Amino acid sequence: MKCPICGSDSYEVLKSKKETSKSKFIEKLLLKCKECQTVYRNELSHNKPIKFRIIVSEHEKSYKDFVEVYPDELLKVGDVLPLGEIRVEITSLETKKGSRVSKSIVSDLDTIWGSSLDTLARVGISVDFHGRISSYKVEVERDFIFNIGDLVKIENTIFKIKSLKTMDRKMRKGSANAGIIKRIYGRPFKSNTFNQDLTSKIVKSSTLES
Repeated sequence: MKCPICGSDSYEVLKSKKETSKSKFIEKLLLKCKECQTVYRNELSHNKPIKFRIIVSEHEKSYKDFVEVYPDELLKVGDVLPLGEIRVEITSLETKKGSRVSKSIVSDLDTIWGSSLDTLARVGISVDFHGRISSYKVEVERDFIFNIGDLVKIENTIFKIKSLKTMDRKMRKGSANAGIIKRIYGRPFKSNTFNQDLTSKIVKSSTLES
């Protein structure tokens, strides 16, 4: 808010009046330049937040809600939004043209997709017994780390993690937090020791013959 006479941005606020319109907060100011003493007017305006549609997933279930965001706000996959008493991590952004993008201005979006951060992460596990696949669903803390190469005990089986499928890629080395893992792939491994026991974390299991 530079002085219209001398261009200085050093000023004193003499008077301030706040107003509101349908879409904006407006603050009207009467200012005095500290350099040349000119008195002039200016105003600041801010967009009001809007209620925007968000689809929240909690494991196999999902529901629609509305989150407060600003029309000119830039959202990115991975951002965390407050929604009532829970936190939701953005997993996808759908534009008005129907495409999925990793970041966008709110005004260009149709739907925000997210996952609740206040529930345990549900991770799929597939153990390949040379064609017979044992499948499990386990629930662990979202920051629980799985490392490729770790030995894991589940029921009476010890297996080695061979790869991880996250929300956006398949990994054959490294590690990832449970919160972003969709499925763990492993093969039986003969050992008397293991890095972790997930038996108590099982919520679902099945076996498939190839």
